[in-house]
Amino acid sequence: MIMKLLSSSLLAPIAVLSLMLIGCENEKTGSLYDPNYASPRPDPTITSVAPSGGALAAVDTLAITGTNFSATLSENTVYFNGTPASLLSASTTQLRLLSPLTPGSGIEIKTGVTGASLFSNTVKYDLTAAVVAFGNLGPTETAGPMTRDASGNLTVSIKPEGVNARIFKFTTAGVRSEYAPETGGTPQWTSLRFGPGGFLYTARGIRAVYRFPAGGGSAAALWVAFPVGVFATDIEFDQNQNLWVGGNNSNLYLIRPNATTKAFPFVGNVRSVRVYGGHLYFAATTASGDQIWRAAISGEDLGTPEVYFDFGAAFAGQGLIPTSMTFSSDGYLYIGTNAPAYLVLVAPSKSYASPYRAYSTSFGTGILALMGGNGNALYVSTTSGALLKVLWGKTTAPYYGQ
Repeated sequence: MIMKLLSSSLLAPIAVLSLMLIGCENEKTGSLYDPNYASPRPDPTITSVAPSGGALAAVDTLAITGTNFSATLSENTVYFNGTPASLLSASTTQLRLLSPLTPGSGIEIKTGVTGASLFSNTVKYDLTAAVVAFGNLGPTETAGPMTRDASGNLTVSIKPEGVNARIFKFTTAGVRSEYAPETGGTPQWTSLRFGPGGFLYTARGIRAVYRFPAGGGSAAALWVAFPVGVFATDIEFDQNQNLWVGGNNSNLYLIRPNATTKAFPFVGNVRSVRVYGGHLYFAATTASGDQIWRAAISGEDLGTPEVYFDFGAAFAGQGLIPTSMTFSSDGYLYIGTNAPAYLVLVAPSKSYASPYRAYSTSFGTGILALMGGNGNALYVSTTSGALLKVLWGKTTAPYYGQ
């Protein structure tokens, strides 16, 4: 009797399931597959991805060309190794998007469109990290200002924990050697530049400019002393081998190769100076706010300063301060700031962007110094002491004096 009850209880669910399946069968074939089903949309295809050969992760804009995309942006999805990316625009033949922060080689890209039965074909693509650590600094070492020599080697002021700064040279491959030992009383330099005679010229935020002998090997010696109350924060050579000096002063200063000086009135806290295109550019805080200024250089004279880019107006209310700057050879201005998300790029048209915001973790608490290197390299030292290499897709504007 017990066996009969068990058999009945087991057979009942099976019978119900069989009836359900029979009801779902295709009436003509008895199969669950419906050969007459027509997708509302044809499946998408990818024919190319630009730029060809790869791009910078989270920096470059990609254009995916193909067929059967939707002109409605939200109906398209692009996957990078299964992770969806953010799209910028769409047409039936092209999708544009910011490359995701998924660096690697052979990344699989495919697209999907709402209403299509299948994904597109898969295309493999390379994304390169745009910001990487450089120089293999030790855990207690902090990078400061830097410069480059005529061969493109990077020279950096590095402070080990508990001692004064020392100067190291880095090859473009990141191999380092000591350039000069510490100079007494210098926890950290504020600016470095190579100049005439192969000397390395330096400032440290006080009323003096120093220099190391050509080739390094010994401590720095005093070269020029300013009057009490003058501060030398940043220095830069022009095409006439004169050295320009900025700081929190009532003047900008020129130092001739013979170590004599000349002053030009400008009241403000000048944090960075750069010579480009026959002008002296300087980032300064004045009564008008934080701005990038410029003045024409004519021999040993300086024209009337004018505002080149109103930094304070562009980033109003965000508490940003321009801390450093450099130029690419095609006239793009790169500005380091006191915020990790903002390495600012200003085009010659004065349009601006912050293309490296996805790398804010790498920039730490902000940017201390910028230096254009050889090839596709922009070097960065951060206010938290990291030394980085940024791939900027450009070449540097000239550094004079060498």
